[in-house]
Amino acid sequence: MAMTAKVKDELARLPVTRTCCRKAEVSTMLRFAGGLHIVGGRIVIEAELDTAQSARRLRASMAEVYGSSSELVVMSPGGLRKHTRYVVRATSEGEVLARQTGLIDHRGRPVRGLPPRVVGASVCDAEAAWRGAFLAHGSITEPGRSTALEVTCPGPEAALALVGAARRLGIQAKRGRCGGWTGSSSATATPSGRC
Repeated sequence: MAMTAKVKDELARLPVTRTCCRKAEVSTMLRFAGGLHIVGGRIVIEAELDTAQSARRLRASMAEVYGSSSELVVMSPGGLRKHTRYVVRATSEGEVLARQTGLIDHRGRPVRGLPPRVVGASVCDAEAAWRGAFLAHGSITEPGRSTALEVTCPGPEAALALVGAARRLGIQAKRGRCGGWTGSSSATATPSGRC
């Protein structure tokens, strides 16, 4: 099993009891792995994850913290998709969940970075935000290279929010650009005295 998969499996099994941390993790996972869609005039939230354990964790947290029901769709490899993907979809009362998690603001517009209550929250919420971002779209460089944790972000605002969260944790992080024409952003953290 690759290092990234091992770390994601361990993080997905980590018990978190504080509600504020669970909310920060869910908001970040939905923001980094998901998207808001309008289907039949209703907001539907989808999050595409690469491990079954992460998808189960997200579904459980959504149900326990927000009382939101969701479905899990397993997408088998095929075509351009080389690995199995797990889609968590919240169709009923998607707008309510989007407001509760901070994915849309009070005017109904999608948030570009991370919700303000995650960005300006405590240290435990910053940890939860990084955990959620890593479970959603993170990777670790394999042994033999300089050690780094990289998260592919949905946009530059989200990358800056993660960099700010890392700063609150005392971790050196930087915002980078990758993908050239796609305009995707990444946030990279390198261990600097924090284990």
